[in-house]
Amino acid sequence: MIFFDNLDFPFWLFLVICCTALIYKYATQPGEIWSSLGVPSPPSAPFIGHMHRIYDPDTGFRGSIHKWTKQYGKIFGILFFRHPMLVITDIEAVKKVLVKDFANFSSRYGGADGLYQSIIQKSILLNGGDHWKRVRHILSPGFANGKLKHLTGHINRNVSILIEALHKHVKHGSHPEAKVVFSAFSLDVLAGAAFGLELNSQNNINGSFYQHAKSLVTFKKSLQLVIATLGAFPFLAGVFKKFDIGFFDSRDIRYFEDTFYRLISERRKANGYKSSDSDHLNLLINGEYDSLEKSIESKNMTTDEIVAQCIIFVIAGYETTSATLQWLTFELSKHKDIQIRLRKEIDGVIPDTECDVTYEHCQKLKFMEAVIFEALRMYPPVVTLSRMSKHATTLKGFSVPANTAIVIPVYNICRDPELFEDPNTFNPERFMSNQNSSLSSLLKTLPFGFGPRQCLGFSLAILQVKIALVHILRNFSIDGATPEQVDMDDFTALLIPKQPIHLILSHVKRKDDE
Repeated sequence: MIFFDNLDFPFWLFLVICCTALIYKYATQPGEIWSSLGVPSPPSAPFIGHMHRIYDPDTGFRGSIHKWTKQYGKIFGILFFRHPMLVITDIEAVKKVLVKDFANFSSRYGGADGLYQSIIQKSILLNGGDHWKRVRHILSPGFANGKLKHLTGHINRNVSILIEALHKHVKHGSHPEAKVVFSAFSLDVLAGAAFGLELNSQNNINGSFYQHAKSLVTFKKSLQLVIATLGAFPFLAGVFKKFDIGFFDSRDIRYFEDTFYRLISERRKANGYKSSDSDHLNLLINGEYDSLEKSIESKNMTTDEIVAQCIIFVIAGYETTSATLQWLTFELSKHKDIQIRLRKEIDGVIPDTECDVTYEHCQKLKFMEAVIFEALRMYPPVVTLSRMSKHATTLKGFSVPANTAIVIPVYNICRDPELFEDPNTFNPERFMSNQNSSLSSLLKTLPFGFGPRQCLGFSLAILQVKIALVHILRNFSIDGATPEQVDMDDFTALLIPKQPIHLILSHVKRKDDE
């Protein structure tokens, strides 16, 4: 104190300067990592990194990635608040991350510390390493071809309810909201296939299961504050956890926790510890992995793990399928010629208009498959994939430290003119040729991931969309959609229309009706 008194320099001002310097260092230090590694990177802001650009309503994630790719190339660094993330749109680098060097990139990036509720952290979505491997092997049999064949009857029954609802809209001259009708249909299929539940959401959208599922994937703008706070100040994760604040609405998480704990208990009481039901929940309850590594102690999933997988089924299982149907019918509303060609293919493969659509039928609908892949290319349900590097490595000559997040912007890759000619044009023909090349295989399925961590439900989703589309086109012409041009929101990495899409339908005139 004497020193400061002699210099006539207030001690409090010295403290303010020191604290300011420390805060500035804390806020800007992460931004130095990319320059030290020689990786190109846009200028970042203190505390928030590049999130002010990604959250910008005028550009968003897709727009920012497009701009930065033009400026900095196909590999560049950004900051998710304080966490370094390497963005890659170079296809060879993408293949290395997803397939060739999978052992080093087997885990997904889980976001800011404490962002997800504890039950979600036990799910296959956020698991890595041995835990992910164990859960994946337990879940995989539920998506085998034999299981898919068994589910076609269940899907057809739910499609018939969808068609009946659409008939009512046409009869009354109303235009159904695509999101509402397709999400209720998708959830009914999911609930029956995964949990043995008959929800009938299509006739009762006020049901608790449907409303909480809808809320679970409807993100409020307040979520930005949650993400921003944890991203900039990760040491607050404990506080958020204490007050049950996270990425998803905790009321919805609690509802599904209660629902699935109760279902599991009822199954075990009825059948003993082993369940005899044939749905996915049965696989989880009975789930064992016979070739477990020594480092994994249990051959069974814990009850918490089972509940976590069930919640992820709800989050990922119905939203992606309903979104695909929404965007697909939106594009078909602009392309009557494609609708006509699809009906001709359907008539050739399934001449009996009264019979159900089988798994074998779906395998023969090649043009329809191309149409679906094109819709997924233009409107991937999830606009980005992420991975984490376990060890330090290199990608296309750039150093990647351990524990670095890798971002693969699916939407931007799928709209890259270097990969797809005239990428903003809906053209299914691009998927009718060169289907055996490894490059086209990656680009075909990238919206559902690629490599060992590709979405388990990919084949089920395509099957469900095919069966629904067969029945829709047998009965209806999609004459238009409102609005004709749709703005898209991607703030949660899901591709969501900012305005509801309403379909304009009319009954198809068949030769038998003439």
